[in-house]
Amino acid sequence: MSVTPVPEAALPEGHADTSTWLAHDIKSVANVVALMMRKGGAGKTTLTLLLADALARFGLHVLVVDLDPQGNSSIGLGHKVVLEQTGETKLGKKPIMTPTEPTVLEVIEADTEGVADDAIQIVDWGYDLDEPFHRGGPLFPGRVGRIGVIPSYRALEVTAATWRPNDLEKLANALLLPSEKGGIAPNAKWDVVLIDTPPGGSLISIMAAKAAYRALLVTQAQRFGVEAIPETLLLVDDIRESYKHDDLDVLGLVFNEYTERSQTQRHLMAEVNAEQQREGSPYEVDVWKGRVPNYTVVDKSQNAEAPLSAFLTSSADREPARKVCQVAEGVAIQLLEAIGHPRAGEVKQAWKQAWPADLRMPIIREV
Repeated sequence: MSVTPVPEAALPEGHADTSTWLAHDIKSVANVVALMMRKGGAGKTTLTLLLADALARFGLHVLVVDLDPQGNSSIGLGHKVVLEQTGETKLGKKPIMTPTEPTVLEVIEADTEGVADDAIQIVDWGYDLDEPFHRGGPLFPGRVGRIGVIPSYRALEVTAATWRPNDLEKLANALLLPSEKGGIAPNAKWDVVLIDTPPGGSLISIMAAKAAYRALLVTQAQRFGVEAIPETLLLVDDIRESYKHDDLDVLGLVFNEYTERSQTQRHLMAEVNAEQQREGSPYEVDVWKGRVPNYTVVDKSQNAEAPLSAFLTSSADREPARKVCQVAEGVAIQLLEAIGHPRAGEVKQAWKQAWPADLRMPIIREV
């Protein structure tokens, strides 16, 4: 897809080149959110891509930090890491392969405050500024936010095996601290920073959590996914206590791959709700409104390296795309409210008015 640049004149003052935080002269912000779940295939990457699409169409700038060695967020955003041979080993003459562009691994290994800025690549997702919001256009006419990504690839997993406790602070220093005294930290230049994490409780997940202020849990609406919720909450508690990160706050839980007519899934949801009411429950996390539907259009968008909202213009895919987009947008609004974003209320009201009444799902009324 080609990029439609945002006309400078269409952007309000302070929004063309900077985040809303900086437009309001707010330099210290808690806007970094790690998407977490110990179980693999929970839908963290899916939700990351959906949120990036929604936030950009809200006119906000969103940065995705891919910390999953599989690099699926990088691929979905059109920035798969490309390797080129830069030499060979002395013994065995094996090729030495190096990324053609900086990745999150180089950010970590640089061990330099504010260096994350140097690895950000801008995503070329094209948005038609003339389309109405319910057809994939911007929420505010002529205003589309930037999407940036710091990509990842498998070498991250190999290197992580060598990390020591002090190494786990490196991403936080690169992302949350300015490169020079009195400067602006990389995260403050974006409205929202999303960190896509790998499954399990590896050192990579711990590094992600230590670079984040908030955690958003994501899981499938399936038995194994539900069973992983308390395990992930225990991981968060361990990070708070053992890794001295008391400020890590769990915002809530989003259910993914939900089938509306599934009696099994409805039963699981009822189980979770009942368990949350029990004193001393290991499921102490707020379930956010909106469940991401299980539709093939999500896979289509990822395979096409395109935003899901692009399928709102397709007659064949419009209906499932509409349902998924509305849920993702509802989750994005809850996220903005949870981090105290200055424009959360404005976005929420505009969003409620942007969808024609006959196309609104219940999530529109609830959020």
